Amino acid sequence: MRRKRSVWWLALGLFVAVLAVSVEAQEPEKNSQPEQTRFSADWVVGEIFISKPVEIPLGALQVIRDNLSLPPVAGCLERNGMTPEQVPASWFAASEIHLAGPEEVDLIVQPDLPKMVSHEIPPDTAKAANCLLGANVGRFWVMRKNPSGRYSLLLATVALGLEALDSRANFYRNIRTGASTAVTSTTILYKMYVGQYQVAEKKTEP
Repeated sequence: MRRKRSVWWLALGLFVAVLAVSVEAQEPEKNSQPEQTRFSADWVVGEIFISKPVEIPLGALQVIRDNLSLPPVAGCLERNGMTPEQVPASWFAASEIHLAGPEEVDLIVQPDLPKMVSHEIPPDTAKAANCLLGANVGRFWVMRKNPSGRYSLLLATVALGLEALDSRANFYRNIRTGASTAVTSTTILYKMYVGQYQVAEKKTEP
């Protein structure tokens, strides 16, 4: 009887050990999912908007608020009873990305379309939140965290889509945006120059 119990406990121990190794082996695979490089202002219900969303740090939110202080958004917010300083982090969705190397963590931020479409924003501020949206385009902010811990704005743009490319300039990945009207399609290539992304190439086609 003791021998049977010993064999049973041995088998159970081996099973637990194999299970632990299996879970351990799967963990790196989960964490090694490629970071999101394509972002869109054209969201469809049921689709993934941000694959690995992160919270927006207060410093990054302040950078966005400063940018929203410029026209035409500032005027739109004011007409709807809000100031840029009152804009909450809950209006945005953010994703981490490495634009200059594995040690630097950057952010790509855009309005949280799923939240806005599903009317999760309180009715008294919903009209103000719509100031961040455009006709068939959306706002994008690209930021980097400096060694001092402060965030700096690398690019603020309005487009239908934004993509971080594999090609680089001055160590930073190039960024391409696209937008369309009823008659034309425009793509813009941004490259890093003197601490900010600048327009390097612009194409408009029928």
